[in-house]
Parts: sequence; C-alpha cells; structure tokens
Amino acid sequence: MLDSITLLRAVGEIREESVLDTIRVLHLLDDQPHQQHKYRKVLRVILIAAIIAALMGATAYAIGKSIQRQRQEELRNTLQIDENDVTDYMEYPLVEEPENTPTEGVTILSTINDGEFQRLWVVINGVTTEMIERLMSSEQVDWAGQSLPLNGHRYCRIHATLDGESYFEAMTTHVLDGYDSESQTLMTECDIPLLDLEEGRKAILSFVMLDHIDYELDHSEAEIVCQFGSVEVERTGQAIRVVWFPEPVPFENGSYGKGEFLGAEITASGINWILRHDGVSQMYRSHEFSDEAEKQTYREMEQSWLAVIEGLERGAVIRFADGSSREVGLPLSSSLSEGDIVKDHCPCGRGTINLYQVVSITIGGKTFSFE
Repeated sequence: MLDSITLLRAVGEIREESVLDTIRVLHLLDDQPHQQHKYRKVLRVILIAAIIAALMGATAYAIGKSIQRQRQEELRNTLQIDENDVTDYMEYPLVEEPENTPTEGVTILSTINDGEFQRLWVVINGVTTEMIERLMSSEQVDWAGQSLPLNGHRYCRIHATLDGESYFEAMTTHVLDGYDSESQTLMTECDIPLLDLEEGRKAILSFVMLDHIDYELDHSEAEIVCQFGSVEVERTGQAIRVVWFPEPVPFENGSYGKGEFLGAEITASGINWILRHDGVSQMYRSHEFSDEAEKQTYREMEQSWLAVIEGLERGAVIRFADGSSREVGLPLSSSLSEGDIVKDHCPCGRGTINLYQVVSITIGGKTFSFE
C-alpha cells in the first residue's frame, strides 16, 4: 500500500468544480522549494487525459479494422499531424484485424515529445463495465467501512508507474468518452516528464488501478486493486525552431525587480518562452527556512513572479502564414536553462501547429515578425 502520498491538485484553466476529479498527481517530491517550483506547473498537467473526451466518443466503430487502429487514425486526424507536417509524432504498429484485438494488457498507439513531456496515447485492454462504474463512483467510507472525515472521500483511478516508482494518473473525468464496452478498451493519455525519462533510457510503464482514500488535504493512502500490464517506453526526438526577439520585452515586478523575454522555442506542441528575471537566483535553488515566517516570505516572492510572468504569457498570440492565429496557453512547466535563463513551456491549444508556418509572435504588447 502507498502511504502518505501527496496529492497536488490541478489549477489554472480547469474548472474549479472539476479539479478533484480531473487531475490527481501522485509524485513523491521532497520538500525543497526549488523542487516544488520546478514541478509545480509541470505536475498540473501530468497525465491530463481530458483531450480524449474530445477525441473519442463512446460510439460505434467501423467494421474491418481493430479498434486500436481506428483510434490511432482518429487521433492522427484530430491532432492534424499531416496538415501541420509534424515530424516528431510517432505511431506504433498495431494489429489491423478486429479478431486479433488484444483482450488484456496495454497497447501504445502513438507518442510525441513536446519538450517537457513524453506524451503517450495508450489503450488499456480488459477494462470491464464494473471497473468503469468503480472509476466513476466516490464513497465516504474507508476500507473497513468506517465513515471518513467531512472532507475525506474514497475513489478509484487508473495510474501509470515508471519503473515501479513515480506514479502518474492516466485517466479522464469523462471515462465513458474514452471507453468502448464492446471491446472493453479504455483510451488514455499519459504524460511522462522528460526529467524522469532521460535520453537513451528505456523504462517500463505499468498501468494499475488504485483505490484511494483522501483523509485531508495533504494526506492520502492508496492500494493497488488491479494490474493491467506493462510496456517499454523511451524518449523520442523533437523538432525545434528557435527565434530571438530583435529587442527584449521588459517587465517589472514591483520591489522584487525586473525581467525580460528574450525569445522563444517553437515546437509542434507549443512555445517555450526564453526569459530571465531578478528572482531566478532565489527561485531555482535549494532553501532551508529557519521558521514559517521566512518560508511564507519566500512563497510570496515566488508567487508574485509567477503571477506577473503568467499574466504576460496568457495574452501571447502566434500568427501563421495563412493569416490564422492562436493564443498561447498558460505555462505547464518552467525549467532553468543556463545561468539566469528560464524556459516556460506553454501549449498552443488542442492539437498541433506547423512550427515553420509561424510568421509573428505578440507578447507583452510587442509583435515580432519572422521570415
């Protein structure tokens, strides 16, 4: 049984009432502020499978192809892989005939390296309707049948483990949208941080159903109730287009100091903003606090910088050669590059983009055009 698992709840653009059921990240972190800062926004979206609700309805599938093959084709079309000439999207070989569809284990459909995550689309085989009902229910009693505290509850989720260590959720709130009862298959999206999947490493990704109990905000327990199977995964390559702004885009954060956006890395999955600011030296190093007041002062400084930076990134827009445009989403993660340079990874909405068709970027009230 997994004891004292920290549950980091999703924030940001997810509706408040859906937070608890949408994302529950189980990742054992130390209590060092720089580690928590590094993962704070990363973990917000680890294993977000909500996109599957839009990709896959619980509808009848075509005759003549396995359900995995059909889902792979639909996924490719929905992500606009061919239209955007995405070269770093990889599909796995699948059985074509419906009669050869696996009845157990897990099947990887496709994968892409988005710069912060190795994103995998996976079908879990052998998921019964009883399992689906259990995934969608919530109880107010513990494993012994005793009532839980007012804010406590018990629920089941499907998670993936990387080499039996880090736990990542691989489930969407709208489980029925990714479930096909006839073939008893459930489609999920699993995002593994590249921090946990170094280049050249081959890791074992195992899928399990966990029965959780939340006792309070910072304490929960979970036990494995079903093991679905494992697959081998590794990091794939990524195409990146780097653009440097002709002049920095400055910003200020009151008494905390100043900063500037220097440029961006454009990928098929989004934008990595390249920036630096006066808070970097404090936010990206280990801290040991003498008391709670010192810790609170640090938190206020950290949150102040993040609020200012996210405010600028939220309003950013990229434009394409065909005249279309797309708003850039909130940062999913931030990481220290070299010296005082930070990279903030932001998605560009659902699907992919053609990174070579981006002709201009607007951020902080300034627009820069590129050839």
